[in-house]
Amino acid sequence: MVEFKVLYFASARDAAHNIESETMELDDEKPATLASAVERIMAVHPEMKAVLEHAMVSLNEEYCEQDAMADVELKPKDTVAIIPPVSGG
Repeated sequence: MVEFKVLYFASARDAAHNIESETMELDDEKPATLASAVERIMAVHPEMKAVLEHAMVSLNEEYCEQDAMADVELKPKDTVAIIPPVSGG
C-alpha cells in the first residue's frame, strides 16, 4: 500500500468540497504511479475530472506532463498537487 498526500488549489479545492489537503492510499495490486494516484483522486472526487482537463499536476513540487504520469513512480509519503490555471489582473 502506498499512502500519499494530495494538495488542492483554486477550482480543484472547490471540486474536493473545500478540502485543502488529504491523505489517500493506493493498494498493492498494480504499480503505484502518478497516473494511478490521479485516478484515485477522480474516484473520490468525480468533479475533479473536469478540473484535471486543464490543471497542472505536480509530484513533490515538480510539475509532470499529463502524458508522462503513467511512467512516474509514486512512493510512500509523496505529495501530489492539483494546480488549475488562475488569472488575475
